[in-house]
Amino acid sequence: MTPDKNYRMSSTIKTMITLMKASKEDKNHFKRMMIDAQLCEESARRAALKSKDHGDSKGRGAVAPE
Repeated sequence: MTPDKNYRMSSTIKTMITLMKASKEDKNHFKRMMIDAQLCEESARRAALKSKDHGDSKGRGAVAPE
């Protein structure tokens, strides 16, 4: 996934980047990692909701033996 024009970075990430004492390249690298992590988290949340809509019984927890 890539961020689109409506992407909103969380305020926590913005604050962390602002307070970092590092070079511009390091800040940009950290920013890219945080954006990727946020997008992965959002896509995982959507996938979980989508699987619930379809009635899949596969969850995250342990599976009871049959």
